[in-house]
Amino acid sequence: MRTRSSRARICEICGSPMKKNGHDRLGSQRWMCTDCNATRGVRHYRRRDRGELSAFLAWPFGPAAQPGPSRTFRRRTAGCWRIHPRLEPDGVVRHVLMADGTYLRHGRCLLTAIDGASGAVVAFRWCRHENTADYLALFEKIPAPNVLVCDGMRGIETAARSAWPSTRIQRCLVHVRRDCVNDLTHRPRLQAGRELKRLADALVTIREPDHAAHRSALPHDAIGFAGVD
Repeated sequence: MRTRSSRARICEICGSPMKKNGHDRLGSQRWMCTDCNATRGVRHYRRRDRGELSAFLAWPFGPAAQPGPSRTFRRRTAGCWRIHPRLEPDGVVRHVLMADGTYLRHGRCLLTAIDGASGAVVAFRWCRHENTADYLALFEKIPAPNVLVCDGMRGIETAARSAWPSTRIQRCLVHVRRDCVNDLTHRPRLQAGRELKRLADALVTIREPDHAAHRSALPHDAIGFAGVD
């Protein structure tokens, strides 16, 4: 006697294993119970949901516009907006970790921690504003890196020193230059301002460790507040 497959459906009426009984008009597998002759169909909702999610992700991350009739596409993928992505910590110790917050139009802020070598997102957290408590909650999920690159704001620095006491903190050179431009403008009128602007512009051109070491060896009165840690 042929043994029934362990993947066979179980009849909801008598509890006996069922056998395949063709397909319905939509192509889904139908099953029939050999004891009570009850039938049932199986719709592949998970397969359909995976297809809708793939189409939804291809729209914001791809160059094409919304496929098909836009109103139909938005109705089909409306549930995808309610998916809350999760990123489980992998426990890997990074040499360099970069962290910053990005403010979006709906008023919320996304804190992200990125691997400095690969650029991959390690962890993220939603919040209202960048503060010590939210940064601390983000850092507690991640093993302490050797170096943290950040914008140097008080909240993230306090959280990093609390969560990772032995981690060195390096201020992002792009933020240093941006702060200099905010204070000096793009065209300083005084000679001292033009010299500081020139030094700030030179910071973002550092690409090699030897160049960074040369900059850090300069006297502090020559490089102002833009020294490399």
